Amino acid sequence: MAETRNAALYIDNTTIEGRISEVEKNGQKICFELKPGSPFSTAEMGKRAELFFDQGNNRYFISGKIFFQPPSKVIITPETDAEIDKRKSVRKETPALPASISNTHTGVFHKKHIIKGSIIDISMKGARIETSEPLNSDASYNIETAFPFHHASLEFAASFIAKNCLRYHNIFIQGIVFADMDINSENNLKKYLFGEKMMF
Repeated sequence: MAETRNAALYIDNTTIEGRISEVEKNGQKICFELKPGSPFSTAEMGKRAELFFDQGNNRYFISGKIFFQPPSKVIITPETDAEIDKRKSVRKETPALPASISNTHTGVFHKKHIIKGSIIDISMKGARIETSEPLNSDASYNIETAFPFHHASLEFAASFIAKNCLRYHNIFIQGIVFADMDINSENNLKKYLFGEKMMF
């Protein structure tokens, strides 16, 4: 593997800096060495995380499960190939936030199809979600969730289009782009991403 820079591990809402010290030739394991003083506990073992790193002129990310190797290493078992991170806007990693996804078909005999999913990360422009079934890139969908905010929750709903999909066993990791959202949902998303002081 070519030289990597600025490596960081994203676990839930925690960002841990470090460096990639070793990659097995077949890519089945990546060894990530923690920066001294980094917050990490054995409770994180088996969780899904994302590893971000710079290589050449691009920034990449890989999703996978993590396992602690004392005293200062984390082993990542990748579940996706390395993808170029094309995100330009502020994006917040979410703790597998539950979401309801629906596709309303027209016609007398069609019903509203509900898909249960989880939001992995989100920005003002779109999100990355996990679902148990793939979404059609030619269709328009709606997504609904509630953001945890202090001791309350912020309701959010938007229509979106699915842009890309990665499959791992029976899980589909999909990038979505928001098409439309009401003003309340937009303000709640801003509050969730930026806090009260960035409401605009």
